[in-house]
Amino acid sequence: MIKLLLFFSTFTFINVFSQSKKQIDSISNLPMTYIQTNLKTVIPQLRKNALDAKKSRNLKAEAKTYASLSLAFYYNGDYDENIKYSLKSIEIFEKLNDLENVSSVYGEMGFRLKATNIRDAEKYMMKGLKIAEKANFTKPLLSIYNNYGVIKNNLNQKDSALIYFHKGLEIKTKSNDSVGIPYSLNNIGEAYLQQKKFDLAKQYFDKAMAQRVALKDDYGIADNFAYNGDLFLAMKNYPLAIQNFEKSVKLAEKYKITNLLRHDYGMLSQAYELNQNLPKALEYFKKSQALKDQIINKETYDKMAELQMKFDTVQKEKEILKQKNQEKKRLNTIKILSILFVSLIIISFLIYRTLFLKNKQQKQEYELTTAISKIETQNKLQEQRLSISRDLHDNIGAQLTFIISSVETLKQAFNIKDEKINSKLSSISTFTKDTITELRDTIWAMNHSEIDFNEIRSRILNFVEKAQKSNDFINIIFERENALDSLKFTSVEGMNIYRITQEAVNNAMKYSEAKNINLTAKTIDNQIEIKITDDGKGFDTEEIELGNGIRNMQKRASELNADFEINSEKGNGTQIILRIPKV
Repeated sequence: MIKLLLFFSTFTFINVFSQSKKQIDSISNLPMTYIQTNLKTVIPQLRKNALDAKKSRNLKAEAKTYASLSLAFYYNGDYDENIKYSLKSIEIFEKLNDLENVSSVYGEMGFRLKATNIRDAEKYMMKGLKIAEKANFTKPLLSIYNNYGVIKNNLNQKDSALIYFHKGLEIKTKSNDSVGIPYSLNNIGEAYLQQKKFDLAKQYFDKAMAQRVALKDDYGIADNFAYNGDLFLAMKNYPLAIQNFEKSVKLAEKYKITNLLRHDYGMLSQAYELNQNLPKALEYFKKSQALKDQIINKETYDKMAELQMKFDTVQKEKEILKQKNQEKKRLNTIKILSILFVSLIIISFLIYRTLFLKNKQQKQEYELTTAISKIETQNKLQEQRLSISRDLHDNIGAQLTFIISSVETLKQAFNIKDEKINSKLSSISTFTKDTITELRDTIWAMNHSEIDFNEIRSRILNFVEKAQKSNDFINIIFERENALDSLKFTSVEGMNIYRITQEAVNNAMKYSEAKNINLTAKTIDNQIEIKITDDGKGFDTEEIELGNGIRNMQKRASELNADFEINSEKGNGTQIILRIPKV
């Protein structure tokens, strides 16, 4: 009974813990657009989530929450807190060896420093860029290329800026990053605006606005109204500039987008002044200054908010203690439901296991039947091969031997003085002996389903030995790599390799007038390479028509799926190369 209670207590704890972890992970992954448009509520929410993640030792969620907090403080105009939480996030990601997120946070931190410390901005951005490019992290590069272009633009490196803006747009388009594409389009437009290429700038701003309207991204729409305001101000079309800035202000005030409001107020002050409306210019100048003062005094407010959050945490802990008593009452119900649930899982598992074992047995029986059938077929084929080879040996072999014996008897029984007849009889005898040799080679191949290279080598050596006896003036050498001996071929493949080698050596002995014939076999680039080289008189491959012997070698090479090559020059001997794919 005690064991059962422990089991259900553990089960309940795991459920509660998994729900808490899911909530922490969810808050740590809040979308950027949500953070931008809910700054007032999202900052306390993220701070609490960071504490919860730290308590539960969920390091990844803690680091992600710090990264989101740094973004929220940046859009809220609190740049010191932005840097503080960025560095906290990087420290944890580095401990986790999560280089993808390290590169992303470095890139974001560099981008946010652009207005206050451009050199540090470039340094941090370059750190993030190097890590992401080295490991080919697509996700961080979606923003880093674009943001690094902004840094280059601020450093007055206009050409470099455009290169990185276009890199950013290209990778975002490939990744179908619908949220990020407008940022790249706006940055390219701003670069053209600074070059006073107003038509090109407007094209990119319009594309960005269209995408943000389609996404219903209010922050992005506010941002694009500000870009259009900058464009019309540069074009000295002050009424249109004022109209766009005021549209941007309306949305920025609605969502409390502090850094965008600061920009809009300042630009509206300039636009009204240039449009000869000094009262309005002064009004927006005062608003801009008030916002700066608000940002400066924000540290005190944030400390108060943090204390309030701690207080709320203590209160919630008390609430949790109260709820524990209520949870005890529900424990019996949870136990019963848990027993039913576990029983259902065990029964389901047993049914599944029974079906699985039955299917496995049927599969094994089928595989065994198939294997037996295959073995029987192979045995029948082997018996047929052996029967044919016996018939060849006993019938045709005996008949050929009879022909040789008859020819020798004729020569001895009759004193034949006619040289032509003697020569013809000798030719018949030699041809018949060669035929017997060929027949024995064929029988040898038929008696094997597989032939290893060592057996092929033995046949070739036997042939070479006989060839040297017939011509003492030719030196024949056969060299091969020992590793080849274990390679196996089908009987047809083995016979083809042997016949090609045999034909090449025969041709060299008959026609080349060579003193040395070298045979080599080795492996090169996953191929078996066999070379037959002689130092004979050679021939011009363009002038001489190839005979049946060479055509047969080419056909056999084709059956092996091998490369067949003949190299020869007059006076420089001949080389035949066979390259067989190594299986």
